[in-house]
Amino acid sequence: MDNLPDLLAPIKVSLDQLLLDPNNPRFSELGEVLNPIPEGRFADEKVQANTFEKMKDTMFDVVELRDTIKAIGFLPMDRIVIREWKVKSDPAKYIVIEGNRRVTALKWLINLHEIGKETFSDARLNNYTNLECLLLNDKIAPPSATLILPGLRHVSGIKEWGPYQKAKAVHALRSGGLSPQEAAQSLGLSTRAANSSYRCFVALEQMVKDEEFGEFAEPRMYSYFEEVFKRPAVRLWLDWSDEKERFCNQERLHEFYSWMLPQGEDNVEGPKLPEAKSVRDLASILDDDSAMNVLRSQEGTLARALARYQVDHPEDWYPKVLAAAAALKSLTPDMLRKMEVATVESLKALSAQIAQALSDRDKLNAGV
Repeated sequence: MDNLPDLLAPIKVSLDQLLLDPNNPRFSELGEVLNPIPEGRFADEKVQANTFEKMKDTMFDVVELRDTIKAIGFLPMDRIVIREWKVKSDPAKYIVIEGNRRVTALKWLINLHEIGKETFSDARLNNYTNLECLLLNDKIAPPSATLILPGLRHVSGIKEWGPYQKAKAVHALRSGGLSPQEAAQSLGLSTRAANSSYRCFVALEQMVKDEEFGEFAEPRMYSYFEEVFKRPAVRLWLDWSDEKERFCNQERLHEFYSWMLPQGEDNVEGPKLPEAKSVRDLASILDDDSAMNVLRSQEGTLARALARYQVDHPEDWYPKVLAAAAALKSLTPDMLRKMEVATVESLKALSAQIAQALSDRDKLNAGV
């Protein structure tokens, strides 16, 4: 979008004319599924109050920004980008496209002044409330502009978006007609990284649309699908199709979904795949029927499945034991004297694990 500068014009507005964006992509970081709020309600007092409280979450580091502005004043080196609210009002209202953290910090300072917890000079109040912004002409700007503008800052730097937010932006741009290359360039990403983000987002959206598991889909699960696409064995097991942009083995997919969720009748037990990194271990046992049967059993866990696999495949762990033994034999007296405390503690922990393993073996052989 090489004409983006032509779509932005300087404008002076007051702080109370600015509306925080209730549909801010940042809010998916709070773990909530976004239900878009109609634009006509953006200015509702409770909608703005709720948005303000969300922006104050520690995840967004607004306290630090607020305190910085309090200390040195508001320096508009990067101007806040806004667009006209589509509802006519007097005075006019504007939606913040880029700068919701800064606007939240400014509104927070004004609120503290109004309730008497802070006292600012007239000059400082003027600095906080009379702002020079950039107005996006959204009458001629493509819809993708509202993603590209914050995306250039948050995807490439400055309070960076998380992986899910980046992927959502890539998906929105591609759905809006941009090519994979154009979407990537618009957000300052490599085409390869953008394509990977797109696949993960589409995979999560497949779960969102699933009749049985859709209600359990959350943005945090995006990282599971990142791991899936990094593991060819898991991707093949779920039968991913680039052409159809979906996993095609429904039975295994439902099984995978269920392993990300709490287990047991009352959902009081942890997931079989407790974290995204668990997908790496899953990849190692997919071709082992015994291990997979353990994982699928009612009391089965990934740890038990891995233990079953290791019993059946000593060739996978025994060489590592031999290598560790050889490394220990190679330690010289001088190396032992200079060994750091952390290394000594690691060796002690290893010794304890070996002793426990041998004890468990003796008990098993004795039928205890």
